[in-house]
Amino acid sequence: MIYNDSNHFSFSLYDPEKRGFSFHKELIPENQSNGFSFFKEISLNNDFFTLPFRKIWIMNRTPVFTFIPNSIYDDSYKEDYMRFLFLNHRGVTLDHSVSSAGITILYQLANEVYDFLVRSFDNAAFIHYSAPVITYFLMKSKKEYNRQMIVNLQENGVDIFCFSNRSFLFGNWFSCKNLPEVIYYILFTWKQLQLDQLTDSLLVTGNVAYKEDLISKLAPYIQQVQRLIISPDIFLEGVEPDRIPIELAALSLCES
Repeated sequence: MIYNDSNHFSFSLYDPEKRGFSFHKELIPENQSNGFSFFKEISLNNDFFTLPFRKIWIMNRTPVFTFIPNSIYDDSYKEDYMRFLFLNHRGVTLDHSVSSAGITILYQLANEVYDFLVRSFDNAAFIHYSAPVITYFLMKSKKEYNRQMIVNLQENGVDIFCFSNRSFLFGNWFSCKNLPEVIYYILFTWKQLQLDQLTDSLLVTGNVAYKEDLISKLAPYIQQVQRLIISPDIFLEGVEPDRIPIELAALSLCES
């Protein structure tokens, strides 16, 4: 699996026998303007990426994405959706259907990144990072009686996904870099969805310095606040379980 976001690339190997990702390597740019340039240089100079893998996923973390109900979605209008919803719409529009949630994810990928990946990897499956997260937690939410909000903390923003025992309620990424902004987006979303502060759950994951502070500050407002680590059985060489990206862990569990 190749993981692509605006700042860096990484790649992971999935072992069907172990039913988990057994290797993970993040490519940190050295004297490069961006992660894509660095990945492009490495992949062109390394035969590893030309090996005959059984399956290749390309997971894309992009800030420009939206969800469309499958009942009204028509892929011939996907460009119209993106132009209507996003003023900064640029690049290739891709779609990813999540049948269990009854939605299609539309997202944007830069032209140069898309063109290079298509040329370099035959029959690769392009997926949006939110798809395995939605699939995994929707599967788990069917066993829960209360509703859940999943908060995934990032250095430059926060993912918020919400589920009931039968459906996917909400998903979005908010650009923010400090604790007060994160608290605002969480509590605003909680209020808008009319979640119950006594019975519904808030699950927090991510690798930021203020995570514990966030949990303590939310506790007076929401009774069920918990730290979230999914799939501790996944082994990534040199990576602690609580540092495994939530979308990578969710994809492993969905595919196992």
